[in-house]
Amino acid sequence: MKTNLFALALGAILPGLAQASTLYNAAGLEFETEVRQSSWGPGAASRIADVIPVGPSWNVSESVGDIVGSVNRGSVPNPARLAYNACQLIPWFLRPNCGSPPAATLPVVLDTRTGAEGRVATSGRVGIDIGYALDAGSVAARLQFDVAAEVAPGTTVKRGEAFRLQTTEIFADGEMDSQSPTAEASIDVVAQANLSVSGQACLIGAGCVSDTVTLLNIDERRELISVDPTGVKYLDGFLPEFVELSTPLLDYTVSLEADLVTKKLEVSQQNNVTGQTQEIVPVDGSPVESGINIELANINVKAPLLAQSSVKEEGKGHLALSGQSEFISLRADLDGLLTYANVLPPLGARVDILDAVSGSLDLLDAEFGPSIDVFQDFKVTPKLMVELAFDRAVEIGGATQSTFFGEWGNLPEFTLFGDTLFTPTFSVMAMMQSTTGLQFGLGFDVDVLKGGLSVGYGGLNFFDATLGPLAKFNLPLDPEWARFALFDDTFVLGGFNTVAGESFLIAVSPVPLPAGLWMLLAGLGALGFARRRGGYSAEGNALT
Repeated sequence: MKTNLFALALGAILPGLAQASTLYNAAGLEFETEVRQSSWGPGAASRIADVIPVGPSWNVSESVGDIVGSVNRGSVPNPARLAYNACQLIPWFLRPNCGSPPAATLPVVLDTRTGAEGRVATSGRVGIDIGYALDAGSVAARLQFDVAAEVAPGTTVKRGEAFRLQTTEIFADGEMDSQSPTAEASIDVVAQANLSVSGQACLIGAGCVSDTVTLLNIDERRELISVDPTGVKYLDGFLPEFVELSTPLLDYTVSLEADLVTKKLEVSQQNNVTGQTQEIVPVDGSPVESGINIELANINVKAPLLAQSSVKEEGKGHLALSGQSEFISLRADLDGLLTYANVLPPLGARVDILDAVSGSLDLLDAEFGPSIDVFQDFKVTPKLMVELAFDRAVEIGGATQSTFFGEWGNLPEFTLFGDTLFTPTFSVMAMMQSTTGLQFGLGFDVDVLKGGLSVGYGGLNFFDATLGPLAKFNLPLDPEWARFALFDDTFVLGGFNTVAGESFLIAVSPVPLPAGLWMLLAGLGALGFARRRGGYSAEGNALT
């Protein structure tokens, strides 16, 4: 058989003259959290609880009077020691028993203090204590990527030489949702005050005497409201022990008034979801009411529903979610509560006569209103990861490997020793920045001398007049005056599925031949061409 050696050599190197560019192209790789994940990190959700004091505190003292002089300490010779020394001077045969040697000196205290001084000291705190407890809630996410891989145009993948795959990834779509955390809270009114007087009097030669008298010692803590997953309790610290006001934890507005004489409570409860209003009488008072009422509080309580969702924004490489929900909003009549608790005399009241005349008068009306909101902020930034399995050994970083795991967008250089099948399995590493916290608000209003009078019946109003207030003070605080991030961390959001990709083949060319071998092949080719043109006989003679 006649063989064209040049054709064989050319055929051996032709596979290396061209390399297919696009090797892998896949759209719509989708990853989802297979179970809901804690929004505070992997594993079981933890719980945060604390108490935040709100309000001024003080600790001051003042002294009056003065004491002059001082206590001087010294020593004088001990007469007993002088007698002992004299005894030692008697000749031994005449000396009586002198005993043990006493101390050489005696201590002397000279107190020259005289005068008197007094000291007044006071300490305390007035305000509210806000207690809270919060757990994590949960999140779920869906992420979608488009990916591709290619050998750069004009690049030849050669046997035994390192090359790099060009990969692309596009975060094409995604969505995230959160489920509300479970929140508990309580608001207590706190009044603590201590006032003491101490004094000391001194006289030369007689010493000093001192004493301390406590004039005032108040340590009051009364619960306004408490919320847990089972419901809401109101004014537990202001009501009689046998009275309990509570509602389910939904979305309620509760208004409380009390008969000034009989202490009978009037509670109006409205479900803000259904609009249904219900009158509650928790205390059986006198069958005859006085018609003189005092306002106690208006309270709004909502379950902190932070069920949110978001979708990927165009051009953004992350998913973001942010929300805030009202939890507790309370407007309490401070003077009315203290009157009901028999701490203050009545400073204001409302009088109703025969459903036709209604009048009110407040010498002092002090209202304050703490509020609590729950907020959550989430940001998820994903990276596409890949595990590549090879059907034959591949060299990576100088070491022989059968698999590789890393970022799809940052693959290392590979060295192949033959046609190799790459099999990718995709996954995501999603970094989640999670923030959960509480935001507090507080308003405080004081009206001096205000009132009103209204005369009418049914839907008719014959007379309506108002008085004052003659003076008004308020302390509005910005709704974000106290915003606390109870949890703020970044962690890997787990729970995503993996996606098996289709395999793709990378063909390699043989090692290029040296220039000398090219010349040898060319000579052999020319020789073969000449044999075909002329030829020789078996005896070596030229054929014609």
